[in-house]
Amino acid sequence: MNKQRRRFLRWQLFGEQEGRCYYCGELMSLSFARRDNIWPRSATLEHLHRRVDGGGNNRANLVLACLECNVRRGERDPETYRLQRLDRRMV
Repeated sequence: MNKQRRRFLRWQLFGEQEGRCYYCGELMSLSFARRDNIWPRSATLEHLHRRVDGGGNNRANLVLACLECNVRRGERDPETYRLQRLDRRMV
């Protein structure tokens, strides 16, 4: 996926998700500057089904997640991880 396509998808998903992380629901920051993508609440493209497990770059397999959730999810199932993160917010 080229840089222009990634940027467009991030912008589109940010609007669709109302600027919230798919997993934890926290507000994220959207920036296209590399230096801004190190913050825990930076919006990152996330593959629901990991590429290593056969997931592709198609639109149905992509969501935006904050950097913290993207890193912490690891090999866990996306829906299970999402429910765990949302449950923590309710406590």
